[in-house]
Amino acid sequence: MRLMSRQKVLVPLTILFLLGVAPARGEEPVAAGNDEAAAVEDAGSEAEAVEPLALSPYDTEVETHRSFDVSAGYRFVETDGYGGRAAEYEYLRPSVTGAAHAAHLGKDLKLDIDGAYLNSNDYHATLDFDYAGYYRLDFRTESLFHNLDHETSPLPPSLFIDAAPLDRYGITTRQDALHFRYKLRDYPIHLNLSHWLIDREGSAQLRFADFSFENLGASSLHSQSRRIDRTTQEGTAGFDAHLGPINLLYQFQIRQHDERGGTPADTFIAQPGPVEHNENPDSRFYSHTVRLYSSLAGGITGAASYSYARSENRSSLSTVIGADQARDTLQNAAGDFTYAPCAWFATAVRYRHQEIDRERPSTLVVPSLTGGVASGRPLFDTVRDIISANVTIRPNTILSVNGEYRGSFLRRNGVGAEWNLPENSATHSATLTLLLRPFKGLRLRGLYGYSTTDNPSYGTSPEQKHEGQILASYTRNGRWGATADYRISREWNDSIARSTQPFDGSPSITYVLPTARVMAHAAAGLWVSPTERLVLSGHFGFLRNRSDQAVLFASVLNGYQAASDYVSQGELYSLNATYRATDSVDLSLALQELHSRAEFKPAATTDGGFSTAGVRELSRVRTIERSLSARADYRVTRHLSCALDYSFRDYDNRDGTLGEGTVHVVSASVKTIW
Repeated sequence: MRLMSRQKVLVPLTILFLLGVAPARGEEPVAAGNDEAAAVEDAGSEAEAVEPLALSPYDTEVETHRSFDVSAGYRFVETDGYGGRAAEYEYLRPSVTGAAHAAHLGKDLKLDIDGAYLNSNDYHATLDFDYAGYYRLDFRTESLFHNLDHETSPLPPSLFIDAAPLDRYGITTRQDALHFRYKLRDYPIHLNLSHWLIDREGSAQLRFADFSFENLGASSLHSQSRRIDRTTQEGTAGFDAHLGPINLLYQFQIRQHDERGGTPADTFIAQPGPVEHNENPDSRFYSHTVRLYSSLAGGITGAASYSYARSENRSSLSTVIGADQARDTLQNAAGDFTYAPCAWFATAVRYRHQEIDRERPSTLVVPSLTGGVASGRPLFDTVRDIISANVTIRPNTILSVNGEYRGSFLRRNGVGAEWNLPENSATHSATLTLLLRPFKGLRLRGLYGYSTTDNPSYGTSPEQKHEGQILASYTRNGRWGATADYRISREWNDSIARSTQPFDGSPSITYVLPTARVMAHAAAGLWVSPTERLVLSGHFGFLRNRSDQAVLFASVLNGYQAASDYVSQGELYSLNATYRATDSVDLSLALQELHSRAEFKPAATTDGGFSTAGVRELSRVRTIERSLSARADYRVTRHLSCALDYSFRDYDNRDGTLGEGTVHVVSASVKTIW
């Protein structure tokens, strides 16, 4: 482990040591140097040892439970081909593995520690500590590896230049979370402190274009490796207090993003020297939140909150000066009211209000441009109001009805023609849900929703949308069960229009781009347990998304509008079996196969020398992913057991060789418990 990992372990242990020296509940510290007080206390202790007092009914004897288990093993990994898509979130290297768990559950002290180590890039650990309800500490750390593709291009080497053709890419993501809560003895006040960190390290492929309007023949595409080293940290501090019928909460939060990997700088055709590009700027966010809420018990509850936040861009570019002056100020207000006069009726009303004020410099200093100054887009501020109402009726244990309305009202102040966004947009949506249990074991759920928007903001935003869902599940005597789920949604938008802005002086053209989208999802599952030792299950899933949309294609000097059809579809098949061969042997087997395809089909026409031929072939995707996993557990004795795992994963690209590969993993471990 790294030195940083050791520090993460030492921090909670140090806190535990400091908390352990606190006086026990009910004890008072003795002032240093007061010998008479110490003598009286010692005498009292001797008297209690001779004549013990009877326990009160509230100081009942509590048994302390302790447990500890540890396991160790080795993980063998073999790859054929790339393997990064077959096992996308696995570090494909052999490694030593291990796991441990320890627990101490007593009357005052409760401690639970759990962790597992797969390799240096894939592990997790947790620590939960509670002392008499006064001190609570939760700590989590986990790491995950993500394999990234190294994409190539069919263009000749003179047009596509790959500076690192043999590099493999991947990112290790580590996340830590620490939360500490302290109760002020007999006062109804809690102090809360927390820290959250996410760290990403590795490398990724960076692709960019070097384009020149004056010399098209010299234009090219470039690919190079980019080091990833970025950290986001968030800290919170606050308190909550119970003040009679009202509870008060205050929280201060600060979040900071640091990009340590640097910003790429390259020489381009139109620039005499290195120019920075593809920056991920540093940023900072902080907020203050105050919340008042009533007790959750009772038929009437309410809550109100207000928060003030600020987001700042901390760009460090040297070729563009002024971006670090961009900042946003956010103000949020919320109110909730719930009324539940009886067990079969409840209603709730919620209101949310948000204001975003944006600040930007009027000009940016760009030394590489003629004149050295560039003007930014005009600013606009945003105000959003959301109101929702929910009603739940349960006339009996068989039927439950829930209805909900939600209205979202968006206003933009200062929107110019450059943004292609409406100044006002209102969305109204309603949902009706029925839950039915006609007899034991059967559960039915139906849902219908409808939403409408008067001025959609984007081409992917629906103007109208219908959605429905039917879910059924049945269980029979714990021997077999089945589930079925079907969901469908249909949405369309005929209000999106986009205008071109030619740079050669030609007139602007406005295109209307209607779109219609249908999404369907179906799933079914069946499980059966013919004997107490055997459980079999199967599952099928289907997902299809189809969009009919007008698309605007553009070349250097002209454009063309064409109808298009985009379809993406996937089918999932899985079989699972668990078998307890003996009281000491458990076996399990899982099979899965996933078929995926996607295709973009624009109308095959030409206009002014512009053709859509070949777009369909370039965008087609057809893949099959297969996986098999098997596990055997054998309990040698009461305190000793061993396990053997095998997994096989395969990624098959039917339209090429990109991403193809197979991964075999074998893991063996021994575990002891006491």
